[in-house]
Amino acid sequence: MGISRRIAEAFLEGEEKATETVYLEFKNLMYFIIASYVPSKEDCDDLLSESFMKAIEHRSDMKDPSKIKAFLSTIARNNALNFLKKKSDVPSSEIIDRMYGEEDRCNGVLTLIEPLLTNKETIVVYLKAVFSYTWPEIVEETGIAESTARRIYASAKEKLQKGLL
Repeated sequence: MGISRRIAEAFLEGEEKATETVYLEFKNLMYFIIASYVPSKEDCDDLLSESFMKAIEHRSDMKDPSKIKAFLSTIARNNALNFLKKKSDVPSSEIIDRMYGEEDRCNGVLTLIEPLLTNKETIVVYLKAVFSYTWPEIVEETGIAESTARRIYASAKEKLQKGLL
């Protein structure tokens, strides 16, 4: 679905209703990105809140409202990686090296598919195709009914075939 440019601009200006709309539209994507790094649901919930608060705090740094999805995705990813660095006894350079291969693979895919799909489609495709989740695992993770998730996946595949060829 996405948000309109007007809503994105209103978010950047600090409008409360627009901020709520942006949160509702992108919270699942941000959570998905965080959960791809952090296994604990409680930590993911906390990191989602922290990430969105950081987005609000730094929204004045954003110049192009059309890049709001990338802005929020980057904040979520960086927040998750920073959390892992702080939590781990392993030196942060080793964590970054270890994560870079996966991050590079996943972000490469994300960069290709994000402009073509809705947030729900992106999440379902990522869980199924990138992380090899089963349908029951996707249902558990997203709360989407299996038949709906399968339909979203099929529709997304069609969009990707048309958009990437």
